[in-house]
Amino acid sequence: MMPRPVGGVIHLSNYMVYYTANKLMDGSGKKINMGDDYGVDVLVYTPQLIYVSPTKIGGLTWGVQALLPFINYSASGALEGMENNDVLSDLCIGPYIGGIIPFGPNSRLHWFFDFDIYAPIGNYDKKKALNPGYNAWTLEPFLALTLQLPYGITVGTRQHFTYNFKNDEYIYNGQEGDMKGGMLWHFNYEVMKSVDFISPNLLVGAAGYYGIQLNEDEFEGDDMKDIIGQHSSEMRKFAIGPAIWYLNKSGIVFSLRAYWEDSVKNNPEGEKVVARLIVPF
Repeated sequence: MMPRPVGGVIHLSNYMVYYTANKLMDGSGKKINMGDDYGVDVLVYTPQLIYVSPTKIGGLTWGVQALLPFINYSASGALEGMENNDVLSDLCIGPYIGGIIPFGPNSRLHWFFDFDIYAPIGNYDKKKALNPGYNAWTLEPFLALTLQLPYGITVGTRQHFTYNFKNDEYIYNGQEGDMKGGMLWHFNYEVMKSVDFISPNLLVGAAGYYGIQLNEDEFEGDDMKDIIGQHSSEMRKFAIGPAIWYLNKSGIVFSLRAYWEDSVKNNPEGEKVVARLIVPF
């Protein structure tokens, strides 16, 4: 959650993600018996263009970002053959605005607010369980905060709220209908420290994420909890791991993070590695 890039008008951000899981958790946080060979591996490449306006609005920096993920699934066991690997995912685009608030001579808060819209242009096959496209519009505003403190310490978070519209081609128990995913509150966090004896632009620390669903998924207007008749359909997920971040003299940013998930409900529980390269033009 470092500040939005500066120093150029256009920046290309490249996200590369690997996720693997061999456990699927139910609504009470217990492992579902999917067989010994159950597993899901996901590879994602996401190019993101970030436009930073040379002008200011009330002294604040503003711009627009757009990203388009490409997703490949590989599943075994119960989900084998249920992958849609046409790779193209949904387009995300949104404006942002932000600034810097000083706290004394050695501390300052970087913030920006972004309002993202996900357009369902990605590939979706209603007969598949794993799809790169969601087949529904999504709104996701978020607030990013990065507090730079003395001694090279940085604390950051990015607070997201997600609202999903209806997927009108969802199949549940052989019936096709409207599925509306629940609202989500999820955030990333990190605590970093500069390695000054190597470079003040090299930071290491811990990072992670937490997400919780705020209401039930709905199928044909009915809560999934009422349809299933058991545990809630609401998702929960926590993760933590090591992180590294580096800025070179040309303004290129590289970061690498690894996450181990825990306390998961209604979702796979696994591990994730995220690399990011930001290049200014």
